[in-house]
Amino acid sequence: MRRVTKPGACRRGSGHKIVIRHDAGSRSPQRTAAAIDIALLGHGCGETLPSLRRIPTSYRLETNGERLYRLCLALVERNLADAKFWQKSGKVAVVFARSAIQKLIEEFSGGALTDKIDYCFEVRDDLGTGYWRGGALDGGKLMAAFELQACGYLKIGAALDALEEQERFLGAAFYYLLRRSLYRWIRIYDHTDAECYNEQLHEWMEQDEPESQDAYEFPPVDEAIPEPVRAVKDWTYPSARKLLRRHLQGPHSVWIQKLLTLHRLSRLKGQVMRFEGEYDDPPVPSLLLVFRENDAIQACFDHESERYNETTNEPSCAVCFRPEVGEESDAALRTMAIFLRVNMELAGLITLLNGMEEETHAGQREHRTEPSLRTA
Repeated sequence: MRRVTKPGACRRGSGHKIVIRHDAGSRSPQRTAAAIDIALLGHGCGETLPSLRRIPTSYRLETNGERLYRLCLALVERNLADAKFWQKSGKVAVVFARSAIQKLIEEFSGGALTDKIDYCFEVRDDLGTGYWRGGALDGGKLMAAFELQACGYLKIGAALDALEEQERFLGAAFYYLLRRSLYRWIRIYDHTDAECYNEQLHEWMEQDEPESQDAYEFPPVDEAIPEPVRAVKDWTYPSARKLLRRHLQGPHSVWIQKLLTLHRLSRLKGQVMRFEGEYDDPPVPSLLLVFRENDAIQACFDHESERYNETTNEPSCAVCFRPEVGEESDAALRTMAIFLRVNMELAGLITLLNGMEEETHAGQREHRTEPSLRTA
């Protein structure tokens, strides 16, 4: 706001002049120090004008501000933010809450998800972008949600071959436990999704005009699936874990240990929000899991992913809570922590196994420079 200085004004009926000056806080080095608010150059009539210094010159309106300030208070009570953070945020509640939560997530993940899986995080007091867009949550609740920005990309074929060399079906057990563990917390796109898409293509072809049926192309999904994975379809958690644990001291123990850690995390219970008809489709897959780069599974995904942004998709993970209720806030924080830990362990596997693929097929692959999916 510009500084405004008013010149002296004469009161009618008086021979004495009153000079009023309001210093608005300009930083110009050419200005002199502010005078006192009211100065009498003669004997006045005893009347004075009030100072304007402490009169607010701007106001900020917060929609559902009570919930917002309750969230800020909950962050302070859990030592996730303090008075210095409040000053740093310009004393704006939205900035304070958003910055505090973002700082918490960054410190918790430690950059583990960078260039692997990209999520954005937001806290809302409505249901977001679904059918009930803008509809307020009942009971003064808030929704904290992770929205996918770029999905992960894991090439697992070379790693499965190496595990199969140690023992028959060891690679199949690894693949089974990885898929089933991830499904508990995130949506992934794997060979089963590609099979469903292939079946859908056949249905579309049968319903199309005869002269158009020759235009359909069907990715060879069955050929892309390794034989051990196709041969073993009735795995259980205990049988897969038992086989993997026999090789905890083997040459690929780091992979197995990280997978077992991810599996233990996935079995922790969280209070994830369930949506009933608010969105068109489930979450966009957080991971594309293929056997080889540019194989049939990836081809199916590339075709299907073109339609993801045409609908409203559920958040990747969402929790609902009342910030003033300690148990609900703690449960929300715990659920979000589990979700992040699962993704962090997955990011570690992506680094290890994609590196294995790079070494095995160097010079025989087309370089993939970007994640397979970017959402708006």
